[in-house]
Amino acid sequence: MRDPDFIHKLVFLGDSGVGKTSLVERFVYDSLATDIGRTIGAVLHVKKLEYRNRLHKLVIWDLGGQESFSELREQYCANASGAFFVFDRTRPETFESIDKWLSALRSAAGDVPVVVCENKVDLESKISEDRIHTEISRRILKYIQTSATQNIHVEMAFVALIREIHDRISEH
Repeated sequence: MRDPDFIHKLVFLGDSGVGKTSLVERFVYDSLATDIGRTIGAVLHVKKLEYRNRLHKLVIWDLGGQESFSELREQYCANASGAFFVFDRTRPETFESIDKWLSALRSAAGDVPVVVCENKVDLESKISEDRIHTEISRRILKYIQTSATQNIHVEMAFVALIREIHDRISEH
């Protein structure tokens, strides 16, 4: 296999239990463990993705969402090429924490591309669509509805983030 043209560090941000690990496992391994517990610290995954005839090696950092890891967030986010902010549509408080997560990301990695994943779209939402769209638009972020369990738009989210990163690289 040829060497990658690009290597990207991608970080998953969001509160505990929103489905970050499930999204990563669905994308990287095309499977879903039934006994996923809480992520302690950070777990690394690697996957290669072909995009526009260029090979992108993705080094994916799945961060634990517990508040006890808050002091480590900026260290994990350092040198990130892009990030996912994941929230659980059945738990509004997980959406309300967006600025806390984005702040940690921005202070460690600067203004890198972010894709917001409204996860668990196979379940009924407890957050109004208007509110989600207003908040996402205000922050000028890419937004995708996902479900790791139903494999809805998981790969699309990764491709969207790689597109954003690739476009920024191409501009320079």
